[in-house]
Amino acid sequence: MFQINAILNPSALDDVLQGLQDEDIQGVTISDVMGKGCLESTDSVLVEKKMIIVLVANNSYKEKAMEAIRANAQDIEHGSGKMWITPVLEVERIRTGEKDYDALTLTSTKEVSYGVDIEAFNTIDTPAS
Repeated sequence: MFQINAILNPSALDDVLQGLQDEDIQGVTISDVMGKGCLESTDSVLVEKKMIIVLVANNSYKEKAMEAIRANAQDIEHGSGKMWITPVLEVERIRTGEKDYDALTLTSTKEVSYGVDIEAFNTIDTPAS
């Protein structure tokens, strides 16, 4: 499995997300980021607003995800962004305990067993101190 990180222009975000969805890649994390690229500038503090997309893909989806990002974020100007790949040793869905490939697929209908009885409460039941 691999973590794919891509920094790109905000204007490309919708197209990239559509490209990922077209490849059946659903789970992504998106954040606003700021940074300075490699272009030389007379302004030493040139900072650009960008987006970062983070997703985890198994071996069969890694190239599909990279191509979806590349095809939809690439333009002829400098500053199209960067993409880097990091190996992921293990993934676990916290709610169900599913691991690796199962944790990357759509949520299952698996029964969740916590091993202990949990009594739920809300703030109405609990006085503030």
